[in-house]
Amino acid sequence: MIRFLHGKVIDVLENVLILDVNGLGFEILCSRSVLTQCRRGEDVTIITSLQISESGAVIYGFNSESEREFFTRLTGVKGVGGRSAIAILSELSLDEIINAVSSADVNAFTRVPGIGKKTAERLCFELKNIAALKVISGDSESSQQEQKSSGHAESVIDALISLGFTRSDSGQVINLLRAAHGEGFNSLGEEDLLRLALRELHDK
Repeated sequence: MIRFLHGKVIDVLENVLILDVNGLGFEILCSRSVLTQCRRGEDVTIITSLQISESGAVIYGFNSESEREFFTRLTGVKGVGGRSAIAILSELSLDEIINAVSSADVNAFTRVPGIGKKTAERLCFELKNIAALKVISGDSESSQQEQKSSGHAESVIDALISLGFTRSDSGQVINLLRAAHGEGFNSLGEEDLLRLALRELHDK
């Protein structure tokens, strides 16, 4: 499995990111939140998921572990493939998905191109009791840890900027560490995160 890719943005298309990773060109089908943050010529780290089907292999890109987790949940619903799941994540925020599932709001999903009423009904039914949905809404301990880690990340970014690094480089190295450590990233303290970030930046 390809957990993340780090490289230079070659092009940003309607729903596709072209990334140069050490001379290899990767075409990544991304959520809108990823595409709006990418600029040609910049180095980025993209959290990814490789999906293989009869039609071939596709790499999907996300801006957070939570977004990738939702993608996995969405594709577990009958009738929802990778392209449909990425379309949902591009049309609706994670909070909007949670609210739609919680209130059985079928119309919220039918606004997504390619999602019909029956599929929308299945989404509301099959996802309603999934505890993972609470991670984003802030109802679980893991959500609190994630919010705490976000605060640590911002503090470390500010510290790196004060040491002379650019905000772009500082943000990129934090994203790289987040992708590399997965769920373990949330348990890193500020000192550990700063030490790891400095190591990565000095190795570049």
